[in-house]
Amino acid sequence: MAQQHGKNGEHREYGTEGRYRAQSASDFRRSSEHYRAHTSYRRGGHAIQRPEAGDASGSSTRSARRRTAASGRARVGKRPLVIALAVEVVVVVVGIAAVVHGLSQDAGSAWTTPAAPLEDGRIVMQVNGDEDTYVKQGEDYIESGARAYDKKEGFLTDGIKTSGSVDTSTTGDYDVTYTVRNSENMEASITRTVHVVDDMDVDDDGISVLMYHYVYDEGNPPAKMDANYISSTKLEAELKWLSDNGYYYPSFAELRAYLEGTHSLPKKSVVLTFDDGEQGFLDYGTPLLNKYHVPATSYIIGSDPNFTEKVSTYMSEYVSFQSHTYDLHRDGNTNKGKGGKIWDLDQASLEQDCNQAIAQLHDAQSLAYPYGDCPDFAPAALEDCGYLCAFTVQNDQMRKGDNPYKLPRVRMFGSSALEGFEYQVQHGIG
Repeated sequence: MAQQHGKNGEHREYGTEGRYRAQSASDFRRSSEHYRAHTSYRRGGHAIQRPEAGDASGSSTRSARRRTAASGRARVGKRPLVIALAVEVVVVVVGIAAVVHGLSQDAGSAWTTPAAPLEDGRIVMQVNGDEDTYVKQGEDYIESGARAYDKKEGFLTDGIKTSGSVDTSTTGDYDVTYTVRNSENMEASITRTVHVVDDMDVDDDGISVLMYHYVYDEGNPPAKMDANYISSTKLEAELKWLSDNGYYYPSFAELRAYLEGTHSLPKKSVVLTFDDGEQGFLDYGTPLLNKYHVPATSYIIGSDPNFTEKVSTYMSEYVSFQSHTYDLHRDGNTNKGKGGKIWDLDQASLEQDCNQAIAQLHDAQSLAYPYGDCPDFAPAALEDCGYLCAFTVQNDQMRKGDNPYKLPRVRMFGSSALEGFEYQVQHGIG
């Protein structure tokens, strides 16, 4: 069980597999809330060295290490699956974070029958956050989990088995492998490498969560555009800059712990989000994210009639889908905020919408409020539904101590020069 803090500071305990074991939204709510446990962190000195992203073919060693694999067994990391050192907590998690001083779990015997051959491209897997996770020695390792999607069966996240060992008292590289099978016994796996380091430059002044919307091809621009549109040429230059400069992409679970002051993040940390699940982003943006191995979140509207087709076609190792609510991305009947439908609701009805989205995505890591509208009752609703964090459109960096359910983002403009982008990543809005 993982110990956590709930409303008014009371302690709660939750099973480590609850969230993705749920079979319905109501089960999901009952079986999980927040991942967090409190611990101390220390600040360090020198910068970490990140692997390069590789070329457009995706043939780099970094990508190859993570690539979804078909085999009759779970992949084994560079370290023994059970470390003979005492760990303070032992946790198994799937798709949701737990904060632990060490992780030790062997899923190699999870299935007793041999795996069936995996059809090419049938199962897509992704780790939550960065494929190369960095933890300071002596700090808690946050197991952010993974997700899996079968193009015929849908999400398989609730069936993922986790194996590997992380001992944060000892520096070194540790592999955590996530393995899943579908109903036809096809097996796929993906691996996260956890680097336990004795020192690193850490962020102490805020993280930029970048907010994009629409991407277009300069050779075929839309008839009407506004500041929310960015050309694929400019987006590629920005992604290349992030890759060339060794940026780190924390999971939402790591962000939550950072907000609470219990976890250090590398100084060069950034999060990329794209709202609305717009087709131009899917067509022109996702290939670039895959090319440069930059993880990003697409906030998709659950009631989108093309929801399933979009997820099935565009979900990849680097493109994740999170909630833009199920059916609230539309105008409401009030003049409050930006006039969104969310203002017509109360807490209970907002929770109902969120639970629909949770059941649909098999996930409650994060949510982006439609139009950025966040009524006073919204944070409590999202907390009750089990979300880790939620984002508005307030233009700023997120900082330690911010409300995790009213987080700002840095608005990205298609008209900005690369130098402006660099400044926004490093400093927010100035």
